[in-house]
Amino acid sequence: MNKVDPNPITVSTGLPRPLLSAFHKAFPGFSPDVFVRAPGRVNLLGGHVDTHGGPVINIAINREIWLAAAYGSADLVRLYAADLDASITLSLRRLDTRQDVVGDELPRWARYPAGVAWALQRRGLKLNGINVAFLGDVIMRAGLSSSAAVEEAFAVAWQALESWRLDSSELARIGHEAERDYMGIGSGIQDQFTCLHARKEHVFFLDCRTLEYRHPLLPAAVKVVVCDTNTRRELVGSGYNTRSQDAKQAAHTISLVDSSVKTLRDVPLDRLEDFRPVLTEDQFRRARHVITEIARVAQGAEALEAGDFAAFGELMKRSYWSARDDYGSSSPALDAMWQAATQHPGCYGARYSGGGEAGAVVALVAADAASDFITRTAARYMQATGREGNLFVAEPAEGAGVFV
Repeated sequence: MNKVDPNPITVSTGLPRPLLSAFHKAFPGFSPDVFVRAPGRVNLLGGHVDTHGGPVINIAINREIWLAAAYGSADLVRLYAADLDASITLSLRRLDTRQDVVGDELPRWARYPAGVAWALQRRGLKLNGINVAFLGDVIMRAGLSSSAAVEEAFAVAWQALESWRLDSSELARIGHEAERDYMGIGSGIQDQFTCLHARKEHVFFLDCRTLEYRHPLLPAAVKVVVCDTNTRRELVGSGYNTRSQDAKQAAHTISLVDSSVKTLRDVPLDRLEDFRPVLTEDQFRRARHVITEIARVAQGAEALEAGDFAAFGELMKRSYWSARDDYGSSSPALDAMWQAATQHPGCYGARYSGGGEAGAVVALVAADAASDFITRTAARYMQATGREGNLFVAEPAEGAGVFV
């Protein structure tokens, strides 16, 4: 297993033509000094366990954030979000206020780069102002980690433009702190770590406690299909943080008796049962999902590497049932998409990716059935909900890096 990676790789890939147009539209007279790409990701197994130091099985996907940046003034960060056609300027001296230079509250999209700058400054690193245009095709608020892609794109860009150097694991922590401490989302580190460390054509196994990881090849016999319900959720203000706190409180209660318990990763299922009388029903159920999900990841890693796709798919189904019934983070749209996906004979299994409540189901599908799966699953979902889904094959992608 690897634990520490060198600085983010450089990547050679096609630069999206609209990126340069967006940059020149926003910053006439400037030329980009660096280009960066950062992928989204889907979670195949390991939902809601990273905050407990659990293991996860992910892939980075070929839906990405692209960024063009140029040196700017000493302390001003000028941002242009091309997909939103929105611009804002913020000061590196006033990041704690979460306001732009005229005192208006930062919109949500601008808080991600602001949070990255804030986390970098907390480490005493020197930052200069930059002019940045960015865009992408990672679907927002769908469980594909668009926020982590934005965070790591900015972290990689600032590093490329400054004299300091951090390894990829530290850049992942930067993005995680931006999301957790600056944005107030109680998520773990798996999104940012996957965004930086994943490999093309490979699965990414990450131990979120030790940060050890490995890259087994994704067999050509299967495809990962994203089944977007076209429903959206906000993690801030949703039940996401409440459910996360329920699970953490269960671990804390057990730790008052057993000092060896740091997180739910340290709690066997029978030990959780011992504490059921002193836990709320929500605390018990959230914790049960986390504990059983950690066990499913261990089983899933063995199954996938052995090429036992049926066993892995069954674990994905159990993960979905557990997240729905114990963790309580499904939705009617996710249920409808899951039912549509798992009815197809070429689908080994499916579960939702991300925080739940809305967004996308991710399915493991026989490669030769992928096209038919997309057509028939979309039709079933439309029939069940009256809503059009967005289904596509997600190819495992390389981690974030600088264009060369």
